Parts: sequence; C-alpha cells; structure tokens
Amino acid sequence: MSSNENSNNQSNGNKSSNRNFIKRPDVSVRDKKLDTLNVQLKKIDTEISGIRSQIDKIQNSDSVLSERKKLQDSNKKIIKDQAELKNRRNVIFENIKVLDANIKRKTNDINEKLGKKHKYNTTAEAKQRISEIDDMIGGGDLSIVEEKMFIKEVQSLNKLMKDLAAVDPIKKSVDDDKKKIAELKEELNGLSPKNLSNDFEKNQERLNNLNEKSQGVYDKRQALFLKRTALYAKRDEIYSQIRQIRTDFDNEFKAFKSKMEKERLRREEDEKLSKLIEEKDSNLGKLQEKLAHAKLPAFTFEIEAIENSLLNLDPTYVKPKKNVLGELEATNKDINTPQHIRKVEPADDLVLVVEKKEDDIFANTAPSKSKKFKKKNQNKNKQAEAGSFSKIDGKFTLEPTLIATLAQLDVKVPISKDDVAITVEQLKKKHEELEAKQDEQTEKNIAAVEKEIEKLELNYKNKEAEVKKQLKEKRLKEQQEKEQQEAAQA
Repeated sequence: MSSNENSNNQSNGNKSSNRNFIKRPDVSVRDKKLDTLNVQLKKIDTEISGIRSQIDKIQNSDSVLSERKKLQDSNKKIIKDQAELKNRRNVIFENIKVLDANIKRKTNDINEKLGKKHKYNTTAEAKQRISEIDDMIGGGDLSIVEEKMFIKEVQSLNKLMKDLAAVDPIKKSVDDDKKKIAELKEELNGLSPKNLSNDFEKNQERLNNLNEKSQGVYDKRQALFLKRTALYAKRDEIYSQIRQIRTDFDNEFKAFKSKMEKERLRREEDEKLSKLIEEKDSNLGKLQEKLAHAKLPAFTFEIEAIENSLLNLDPTYVKPKKNVLGELEATNKDINTPQHIRKVEPADDLVLVVEKKEDDIFANTAPSKSKKFKKKNQNKNKQAEAGSFSKIDGKFTLEPTLIATLAQLDVKVPISKDDVAITVEQLKKKHEELEAKQDEQTEKNIAAVEKEIEKLELNYKNKEAEVKKQLKEKRLKEQQEKEQQEAAQA
C-alpha cells in the first residue's frame, strides 16, 4: 500500500472518530406506549357504549311520560294565565287609582266654588227653602227684623242656586267616576287568581306522585350517568397521556434534528477548514523547498561551469576545493529541523487530512540553465581526458560542449590558440564578478521566498476568517428560515 493511500485511510479514520454519534429517538418505544394506552382506551369506549345502551333501556312507561307532559304543559299554561291575570289586575288598580285621584280633585273644586258652610247641596233643596221663606213672609206673622233676615237668606239662596247650577256638571262627572270605580272593583273581584293557584297546586301534587313512582328509575339512570361521567374523565386522562407521549416524542425528534443539523454544520466547517489547511500546507511545503534552494549560494552552477572551462583551457589553473554537496545536505538538514517548519495549529475539533505529494525540486536563480550546465559539465568531464581541443586536418578545434558552455556564459569562443588567453581572462573576470555578488544575490533570493511565505500565511489567514464568516452567516440564515417556517406552521 502506498504512502498516499495510508494517509487517506488515516484521514478517513480521523474523520469517522471525530464524527459525534447522535442517537435517533426510538419510534418503537413510543408505539409500544401508545399501543398500551389504545387498548385501555378501546376498553373504556366499550364500557361507555354499554352504559349508553343501559340508559336507553331504563325509561319510564309511555303513559307516565304522557301524563307528566300533559301536567307540565297545563302548569305552563296556568303560569302564563297567572302572568296575564296579574297584568290585567295591575291595569285595573292603576285605573281605579287615577279615577280616585280625579274624584278628590273635582271634590276640592266644588268645595272651593260653593264653600264648606253651605247647607244645601242641590238647587231643589235651595228652591224648597225659598218657597218656605216666601210662605212665612206672605203669612204676615213675621216682625220686620225677621222679615229682613229671611229676605237676606233668600238672596243668599238665589246666589247659591247659581253656584250649584255651575258645579252640577262637575258633580255629575264625580258620580260617573264613582260608577266606573264600582265597575272596576266588580271586574277585579272576577279576576281572582285563586282558581288558577288551586289548579296549579293540583297539577303539582299529581306530578309529585308521578315522580315518587318513577324515583327508582331516576336513581338507576343517575347512577349510570355518574359512572359514565367517571369513564369520560378516565378517557380524557388517557387522551392527555397520549398527547403528552406524542408531544415528548416530537420534542425529542426536534432535538435530534437540531443536533443533526448542528453536526452537519460542524462537519461542513471542519471539511472546509481542513481542505483550506491542506491546501495551505501543500503550498507552504513547496515554498519551504523553494526556500531551501534559495539558501544555496547563488550562481553555484555558473561558477562551477566557469571553473570547469578554465580547467580545460588553462592547464595551470587549479580548481578551488568546495563542498557543495555538504552545503546542500546541511541546508536540507536545517530545513527538516522543527525550527524551519511553521506548525499550523488547527481548531480543537478539526481533523487535518494530510496527503503526501511529490513535487519537483525548485531550481535556484536559473533552474533550466543550471541543469543544462550540470549535464554539459558532466559530459565535458568525461571527455576531458581526450582533450578539449585538437587539430583536425591542421585546423584548431574545440569540443562542442565547451563551445556551448562558453556561449551560454557570454564569453568569447576562441577560434585559435591565440584567442584562448583572452577567453581565459574573460572567464576569470566573470568568475570574480559572480563570486563578488554571490552573497548579496543569495540574500535577495532568501528574502523573496520568505516574502512569498509571509504573503501565503496572510492570504490563508484571511481565507480562514472568510470561511468562518460565511459559515456563520449561513447558520444564521438557516436559523431564520427555520423560525419563519415554524411560525407559518403555527
């Protein structure tokens, strides 16, 4: 099994172990409870149905019910008649009261017009007295004083007759009112509620007798009613338990869905951040390799090519001893130490998915050119023993690889032995120039790569913050949509 497969398997294992197990509410437990209550409910419904049947069977006879209804209807009619009679009597009492007030008022009017000291109430009585006085005066037996007194009385009686003639209509009206009062009283005596009360008492007595006879039936029905009421209460209690079980299960299921949703969002966040960190580690690894090569002395391969060319062209030239491979190994060793590796600290609940990748080694200042120099220098070293230049048919010639190297170094290619000294001088000068700016260029190369690493760190830090922000906004939006749906359903 390859290292990549092992890494993937380990990553999958970490993901599985990091995934929280959320237990789903057991529907069978709920159904078992509901089945038990439904059996009890069915039993209670059967008992209620039986009690209803018994209530329907325990009834009074039709004759008793008919007689009771007849008496109840009669009592209702009596009560209605009593109410009407009461209203009529009240009307009569009000009329008598009004007539009596009229009589008193008219009597007061008469007394005010006639005076309270008069002895005669009618004109006939006054005329009779005047006739008597006339007979006494005509008899001549009266003295002058007596005659004058009787004449004065006659004058008073004549005035009284006029007043009596004026109040006669009022008196007649008073007499009429008295007759009306007498008639109303007579009518009131005919409207006595005693007969209706007696009839009501008789009907009620007969109803009481019927109720006494049917009391046993009533008691049995009442006992059945109480038993049915108790069963209704028990049934309502079972319905309440069923609703509570369903409510509890629904709440558990809602909590389960909420936990599942939170777990989904957490895994989504973990996956996004894990991919982001994986991508970051991959790119950072490449830059670390690039930094390792940047720490190698600049122009290493160019200087090596110059020195090899000088060995071929100048027999007196002695190549300086260098440990390039040792420096490379030291650099790689430094890179592999923990101080050169930036440890990425993930979130506490985040599992890093590590995938090994093989990338090309980054070249130094001119990677493509350096590889060509290296290859050509190797070929040139193999052919060095045979000689770098020779004469063919009396002409001056150089090895093709040496010609290519000089051309790439931008140094004059000698076409005769006299030109070799110029070429050697140019090579030595270029060698000095490259060595002079080697340290400066190496520092620039290192600074450039470190700047890229810093930029990469900042870029991924911003990306991580953006991912968390997007996930937070997504959670908030989903929560709002869920609340709106619940409100709409409610």
